[in-house]
Amino acid sequence: MDAEKKIGITFSGDLTPSQIAQIIVEKNRVNPEIELMKSADKYFSGHNETIEKKKRVYYDKNRTPIENPFASNARVKSKFLRMLVQQKQDYAFAKTFVMKLSTDEQEEINLSENEYGKAWKKFLDDSLFKLSYTLSGQAVNHGIAWAYPWIDEKGKLMLKDVPSTLIYPVWKDRQHTQLDRLIYNYSVEAYRGSVNPTVEEYAEYWSDTERILFSVNDGYKEIPLAEDSSGNPFHSHMISGDGEGVSWGRIPFICFKGTDDEAPLLSFVREQVDSYDELSSRSVDGLVDDLDPILVVKGISPDVSDIIEAREIAKMTRTISLEDDGSANYIECKTNVDGNLKSKEDLRRDIIKFGYGVDYEDARFGGNPNQLVIKSLYQNMDTYCDGLERHFQDFINDFKYFFDKWYEFTGQGSFEESEKYRILVKLDRSMMINQSAQIDDCVKLANTGVSKKTQLEFNPVVQDVELEEERLKEEEKESSKENSLFNFPEKENEEEKENPEEGKKPDEKEGEEK
Repeated sequence: MDAEKKIGITFSGDLTPSQIAQIIVEKNRVNPEIELMKSADKYFSGHNETIEKKKRVYYDKNRTPIENPFASNARVKSKFLRMLVQQKQDYAFAKTFVMKLSTDEQEEINLSENEYGKAWKKFLDDSLFKLSYTLSGQAVNHGIAWAYPWIDEKGKLMLKDVPSTLIYPVWKDRQHTQLDRLIYNYSVEAYRGSVNPTVEEYAEYWSDTERILFSVNDGYKEIPLAEDSSGNPFHSHMISGDGEGVSWGRIPFICFKGTDDEAPLLSFVREQVDSYDELSSRSVDGLVDDLDPILVVKGISPDVSDIIEAREIAKMTRTISLEDDGSANYIECKTNVDGNLKSKEDLRRDIIKFGYGVDYEDARFGGNPNQLVIKSLYQNMDTYCDGLERHFQDFINDFKYFFDKWYEFTGQGSFEESEKYRILVKLDRSMMINQSAQIDDCVKLANTGVSKKTQLEFNPVVQDVELEEERLKEEEKESSKENSLFNFPEKENEEEKENPEEGKKPDEKEGEEK
């Protein structure tokens, strides 16, 4: 069956978890998607696989390739993938994103307004802001990133990233939104009474209700999980207040996709990067090989040893002896440097364009570009990050289930009560801006009916809108204290006006003696 027609994988009921784990692991050992992720890691680190295999060869009379040890064999490797990944990572997640709550009754709730929001705010400050930056880079580079929620021995909710190359998911649906089961396949270096380590491979089988650990080296034999002081397997259960092991009810792995089709960024630019590096390497080879001209000798034996000897004599003495009918001359070879530079520049622009990046060498960045020009230069990356932001929202929505479970199990509130809240995240993108022009625009907004909060959000010098609002309130209070003209007495209560006798003590009423 064609790969395009395969929309899922199913297992018969008589297969054991051990057999299912073995099927999934062996299937993914030759999975081209996993191999592409591994290649992306190499390109990200500057190890272009194609260029690292580059050789300079010549062919004998039988057309057999023979490596030439005397020719230059430069391997120039670019760092385009690293640049393109980090551009998106920094653009979308370098600044802390904004998170707000809402319910059916209330459209917008700040995190500091209730206990549930405060719990989220603390988790954001402690873990999620930092981890989201890491996950975004993996999502772009691998096409998908994975995070694993768990609770430590102190009852604190934890979330850590897991390498995408080690996660083999089985999905319930074609859109890859619901996990059916999952294998976490990893290896450890073990020292057991010897200085020489052994590599032990494991496969963790996860379903909605169980986690089973298998030793791949021992033929997928089930082995015990490490246990905590209460006898509960580490990270496989949640620990409620009474110490009982409670299942999450879902597989505790959450994906953060880079694109809908989970395509690594390398798949968009690999051919262009390979061509750029090949051209760069061959340009160096040409320049190095062409430092010495080619000596052409007529009237000498074609034997290789005679040719080498004549060449060495010419190099040492700057002369050469020939028969009467012989001749010798040098031919200079010149590499077409200008043509190579133009081809490389065309490839560079294609790499940035197809990789949804920003070309900071664009001439329009020079001078003092207005905000409209800057937005047009960022449009390609903005398009990619629009999808990235949507997938991050999906990630947060999925994580909310585990957050709400933890919130209930730690006695902070009920799961049903937490479910009524919806979460909205908004990325604060790090676009280059013309600050002076944007501040001028803020001034123009002052008398247009736009709320002060919107003006603060639009102002480039304001980093935290809520903090800035508090500062403005404090300044207004201080200003009113300093200027007594604005210290008006409080308006009298209408009831007191109508019944002036009410509210007075008996000894204060008119005509009444003490």
